[in-house]
Amino acid sequence: MVHSFKIDLKGIIDLLSNHLYSDPSVFVRELLQNAVDAITARKNAGDRFDPNIQVTVESEGETKRLVFEDNGIGLTEDEIHEFLATIGRSSKRISEARESYLGQFGIGLLSCFMVSKEIRVYTQSSKGGTAACWIAQPDGTYEISQTNEAPEVGTRVILEAREDFDYLFDFENLQEDLFGYGEILPYPIHLSSGDEYAHVNAVAVPWVTYAETGDPAQKEQVLAYARERLGLEALDCFPLKTQAGGVSGVAFVLPYSTQSNSRQWHRVYLKNMLLSSQIDNLLPEWAFFVRCFLNVQGLHPTASRESFYEDELLTQARTELNQQMQAWIRHLTQHDQEGLRRLLQLHYLPMRALAVDNDEFYQLLVHSFSFETSTGHMTLGDYLKSNSVIRYVTNLDQFRQISQVASAYGHSVINAVYTYDIPILRKYTSMFGVPTEEIDATTYAHTLEDVQSEGLKDFLLLAQDALSSLECQVTVKKFIPDTLPALFIVSEVHQELSDIEQAQEVSDDLWSDVLEDYASELRSMRVAHLHLNFNNSLVQSMMHAENPKVVRRLVQMLYVQAHLLGHHPMRQEELALLTEGLQEMMYWGLRADRMLN
Repeated sequence: MVHSFKIDLKGIIDLLSNHLYSDPSVFVRELLQNAVDAITARKNAGDRFDPNIQVTVESEGETKRLVFEDNGIGLTEDEIHEFLATIGRSSKRISEARESYLGQFGIGLLSCFMVSKEIRVYTQSSKGGTAACWIAQPDGTYEISQTNEAPEVGTRVILEAREDFDYLFDFENLQEDLFGYGEILPYPIHLSSGDEYAHVNAVAVPWVTYAETGDPAQKEQVLAYARERLGLEALDCFPLKTQAGGVSGVAFVLPYSTQSNSRQWHRVYLKNMLLSSQIDNLLPEWAFFVRCFLNVQGLHPTASRESFYEDELLTQARTELNQQMQAWIRHLTQHDQEGLRRLLQLHYLPMRALAVDNDEFYQLLVHSFSFETSTGHMTLGDYLKSNSVIRYVTNLDQFRQISQVASAYGHSVINAVYTYDIPILRKYTSMFGVPTEEIDATTYAHTLEDVQSEGLKDFLLLAQDALSSLECQVTVKKFIPDTLPALFIVSEVHQELSDIEQAQEVSDDLWSDVLEDYASELRSMRVAHLHLNFNNSLVQSMMHAENPKVVRRLVQMLYVQAHLLGHHPMRQEELALLTEGLQEMMYWGLRADRMLN
């Protein structure tokens, strides 16, 4: 025996309000949608008339009533039974609906039960016949009767606000919702409430025309629209248009930084009716730096009409949008370096992440990425003009140690300590065949010129003794700039050990013992060098000083100075040395002053 499904309309309404639709104001969209479809159907039938949608708010005591009227095709009584009273049944054939219409009457009209206790529909078909009144209740019952209250031709829907949703019937809220959903609809929408009136969509929208024509002369109007309508001071905008799905629109380049994993939002219209402001499956995932306004003609919306079906057509449209956005970036690289610089400056990390994962974008952008080097900030393209090998340091302290000397020699070393720097530089060899070389401060110090000088051995013994408690080897080298008296170089092991010892100084006994176990393994590997600059006048004078105590103290102070210039953390030993050295030099100054006087 065959049975039919039973429909619990209350359950369906709960499903609509709590699961299918994200916002109760969506009933405005559904009413607009039905009105637009009705007008379109009447036009397709060959009728000549001036399309019109009239929305009126009436108040009776504390009760608010919404009257929503259009002069579209209307319905006959038989059509009411078939389409309004049958959930999911459309008055349009599926293929025809996808080409010409926005939605279906049945399920869309049920959204009105979210805000109203009943739905009244007065309708007169353009085909003639008797006007009908359909009154539906949320329990699934309805009644139909003849009426003389229907429009001459068209449909009038009357909703009486539920107390918990009566704010949606306020003039300001309705104006905002009607404008939001119907801003670019081709049919006029009029709203009135007592003495208040608004022609909701009276002004032409610049981005719609710009999307169709792509005329550069219209760009300033579109950017002005973004400022006034969205409060968005966009860096730039460019048109988008696809064959698949009939997508046309504009991408606005955001004037603030975003993350590549941040949620995208794009304002998407379906046949000029707002579908949603939260569409995130139409643009490619990497398009995090733009917000788009798009009007879609041929993609297939989901049941809630707040997103699109993932089908082949959507995939093709997304592919075309992907290609067009890449073409825009390619245009920047070739014709608008200033625009590209602003884009990369604002969206620094996401664009680098994109380049690391996407070879095509890597080739487009890598030469425009800016890096900190020992000879200043520069793009990789500029760096390669004077360097056949990409040399970089992966530790900030290492870079600080050698940057001043490397800069003086004109050696350009990249500070590759920031996110994505290393994979971007290493990838360059596989993509373009240019070698890369990772260097450190210790290796770089080996390139400094050795010194042969009389008395150097005795001086080094004295200098080494001055730093005996600090586990630092002293050498004398020739290097520039001459104004730099000393260069302090530590290995990464030394730096790690210094960090541990600094932590021990502020730790309790238990944690200090734990750190000591690790520190003892590193001490045998600790290497630190103080390279005194033979070209520096102070070092020259110090090497010829006769008082060993003065030499020892000067070496210690140069050690502390070089330590500070290299931005190394100060342990208790260095702090004590700095304090003692300054005090002693002050006393020397006072004694010299007394001798002069």
